[in-house]
Amino acid sequence: MSWPDVSSSLPLQLLVGSSVLVAVIYTFRDAFYPRPLDFIPYNAEAKERILGDLPDIKAVGSVTNWLATQPAKHQSPLFQAFVAPFGKPWVVVADHHEAADICMHRLKEFDRARVTISVFGGIIPGSQLTLKSSDPQFRRNKELVKDLMTPSFLAEISAPEIYDKFARLLKLWECKAILAKGRPFGASRDIHHAALDIIVCVAFGLEPDQTQLVRALEALDADNESEINATGGPDDEFIFKEEPLAEELEAFTRMSDSVSMSIRSPSPRLFHFLYGHLSSVMRNAHRLATRLQQREIANGLERRRTGQAQRCAVDQILAREEAMAEKEGRKPDYYSQTITSELMTYLLGGHETTSSALRWGISYLSKDQRVQAHLREALDQAHPQARAEKRLPSLEEIIQARVPYLDAVVEEVLRHSRPLAMCMREAQTDTQILGAHIPKGTTVVFLANGPSVFTPRIQFDESRQSEWATSRREKHPVNDEIDIGAFSPERWLRVEKHEDGAEETVFDANLFPIQAFGLGPRACFGRRLAYREMKIFFTLITWKFEFLSLPEALAVPKEVFSLTRNPNEVYVKLRSRVY
Repeated sequence: MSWPDVSSSLPLQLLVGSSVLVAVIYTFRDAFYPRPLDFIPYNAEAKERILGDLPDIKAVGSVTNWLATQPAKHQSPLFQAFVAPFGKPWVVVADHHEAADICMHRLKEFDRARVTISVFGGIIPGSQLTLKSSDPQFRRNKELVKDLMTPSFLAEISAPEIYDKFARLLKLWECKAILAKGRPFGASRDIHHAALDIIVCVAFGLEPDQTQLVRALEALDADNESEINATGGPDDEFIFKEEPLAEELEAFTRMSDSVSMSIRSPSPRLFHFLYGHLSSVMRNAHRLATRLQQREIANGLERRRTGQAQRCAVDQILAREEAMAEKEGRKPDYYSQTITSELMTYLLGGHETTSSALRWGISYLSKDQRVQAHLREALDQAHPQARAEKRLPSLEEIIQARVPYLDAVVEEVLRHSRPLAMCMREAQTDTQILGAHIPKGTTVVFLANGPSVFTPRIQFDESRQSEWATSRREKHPVNDEIDIGAFSPERWLRVEKHEDGAEETVFDANLFPIQAFGLGPRACFGRRLAYREMKIFFTLITWKFEFLSLPEALAVPKEVFSLTRNPNEVYVKLRSRVY
């Protein structure tokens, strides 16, 4: 072919080539855009954006807060959201009873979500959090740590450490209140460190001089604090010098922070890989955490060799590992990834959720003087001997006492603080929710701050609801007399009439929907520990101090999201009680 012939055919070739290129670009371009599921409400404008709903979420500042606004917008308890670019939509179930049915009864249809596995897998590979219920290893992991939430372990190992650390917190605050001379001061770090001391000591049996609260109390310097706060009025914050965390404790907080950072990453798995290998801070955190775990496992083995009594979670896990190994005909593997990952899960889960709830709880009590006074009155009535002897209630007295209003305060603090703002499951097969088709692999989300839990229930065609959810709602109707958004422990109390005609006010956890720790067998493993910790905490701090009203600038903390939902800072203005 001569050159003129080729050049004359170029326009046609260019036209064909351009058409093919445009078709390819259009095809791939279309693949980048969200693809909604049929017959489930969604935001139409999000479908036309590669980033889906992310711009709107960013404007609100929180995924869970944005998700909580959508059911009312769509007037539907079921909707889909395009949260992950280039990924499948999330399906959000905004009805508590339907969520409970899915999490508690439809276990073969819905299991641990891949999103959850990727978020935690980079820090605690092989732990319960990263395994599906159908995985045989999941059952082995549960067997390994099941003793840690038994009544005997909680009473004999966990509770004494909880009481000891909170008693030390009271001493620290008593000293700070004297130095502050009536001015408010920040309490978040102290509570956070007390919760960290508790879980580390319960896990490893550390001595008191290894804890953060002891170091903080020893570091208080009256002259230095006075110099820092030479100026300031009675409502201005009194600033205390912060005592840095011991390096091994700091390592655990670094690892917890990395989980929260991965949540905000488009690819948590890739984030963990890069951050874990490229960040010297993260590499050092892994090294220190591993050193602590290996040292304390070795200490536990020495206690077993010398016949010492069990004193911590490590001892219990090592004993369980020996029993499982004997049953399976193998040698015990005391330093296995399973053991170290479950220990890390126990530390992270047992610290972050409780620390968050305790800090929010202090804020609620300072703001609501009525609830605080009512709680103090209930505690005084429950512990007459301690009041007569002008001392703190003992651990045994706290455990044995029945204080319905204390239980109600704890439950309401958890409902409002919602440390786990949402939980996820993944459809293991093609199925249905509220009559809508849910394809296999779909991420399903349940909100702790959504309709029927924290805002009024969305009305819909009841025939679409599962039989169990319908019967459950009819059996436990919600008390509409109390504003669903108000902080009101009374919503958890009812009057019980006895055969002799006497009436008694009792706490009833079924009176109101709550999803603070998730639902069903895959709910938060450490929730029993959290309840024990919160009851001891609110008993001691309310008994010892009055939490005075704060100036407006310090009264209402802002929420920040890390591994859990936290207040950015909580302040206290304390007055010791006079008996």
